Amino acid sequence: MQIKLGEHDLRLMAERAVWWPEQQALLLADVHLGKDQVFRRQGLAVPAGVLQTDLGNISALLAKTQARRLIILGDWVHAPPAAGDDWSEQVAVWRSQHLELTIDLIVGNHDRQLDHWLPRWGMSARTEPWMFGGLALCHAWHPRLDTPGLSGHLHPGAVLGNGRDRLRLPAFLLSDRHLVLPAFGRFTGLDDQPDFPAQRRFVIAGRKVMEIA
Repeated sequence: MQIKLGEHDLRLMAERAVWWPEQQALLLADVHLGKDQVFRRQGLAVPAGVLQTDLGNISALLAKTQARRLIILGDWVHAPPAAGDDWSEQVAVWRSQHLELTIDLIVGNHDRQLDHWLPRWGMSARTEPWMFGGLALCHAWHPRLDTPGLSGHLHPGAVLGNGRDRLRLPAFLLSDRHLVLPAFGRFTGLDDQPDFPAQRRFVIAGRKVMEIA
């Protein structure tokens, strides 16, 4: 699904990401790496393999788009790696497979205290709003921001149907000058009533992105 944001052409992808061809950049938000391990430490039964799936999905998108830059709109992790966690090393191994890729992280509320880890993962921290290529890139939407831009944070979704046919689907939200991305991580929730003045909504249904009323 192609949209225009300001003067920029963007592609909304069913993989919960945005392709920005002008900058050869792939944008995504709210991966929340390590969240499964946080929950397991709390005694909750959480399936293994969440992190590997999310990193594998990013790699597949990088191969599909041939992106030269990956921009993460905040909440790359759910919490900093704790003592005994092995997932930080898995991220480092994944990064070693994409050495020519530039990775920028707009620091989100879950990304604090990552100073030790970002150099190891080959990532550059950016403070919001980060002005890049004529767009304001943020983790959270700011109502007073006049420049066209993108953000995450809200984990937007939409409800379709009623009763047994009711579906909750991830969604992109678009106002006159701002786009909110759905959460990329598979171990994240959806908010079907986010606080955002959306003028257009695009849901992800399987392999398709569809605009809904």
